[in-house]
Amino acid sequence: MVPRDLAVWRRRQDAGKPNPWSAGLRLLADDEQPAALDTSYLTAEDLANPDIAANSRAIEETAALITWVAEDEDEGQAFGYWRGPDDLPLTAAPVVSLDNEGQFQVLRGTSLSEALSDEYGQWADDGYVGLVAQCRSQGVPISADDPDELPEPTVSPTPAEHHVARYRELLANSPAQDSAG
Repeated sequence: MVPRDLAVWRRRQDAGKPNPWSAGLRLLADDEQPAALDTSYLTAEDLANPDIAANSRAIEETAALITWVAEDEDEGQAFGYWRGPDDLPLTAAPVVSLDNEGQFQVLRGTSLSEALSDEYGQWADDGYVGLVAQCRSQGVPISADDPDELPEPTVSPTPAEHHVARYRELLANSPAQDSAG
């Protein structure tokens, strides 16, 4: 089931209308992967490095546990729902981001709209309050008038923790590590 606020923003995007957050923010089609996951720039030499290979695969495996829904094409940042190893339903999954450095972060808020309003509020002309007003004008509820009052989702493991654990496991089991030991 698609969260209600995501459905609102997809309908608006399909109608050619802007979202409140950024001209560079685009909602992804179902099962579309964000550009932040593209590793085509890695050379064969890069991938022969056990550290790079393990990190790339750990990012890929962690990203597979996220339902990606948006990307900021200007910033190279992706947003999605962390379903994690427990395969949480979208409506219960926290919103996360992946930056162009391969770093995962759980975002504050109970919805995509709250997380994006918090994330972009510091840069918006009208700040967080202006973004919240735009969301509410579209019938999208926002639970807090102040970004510091947005709930911090608790989930274990976080995508960052999962990524680090997979990286360490993959690196420990890499052929180069096996022959070095």
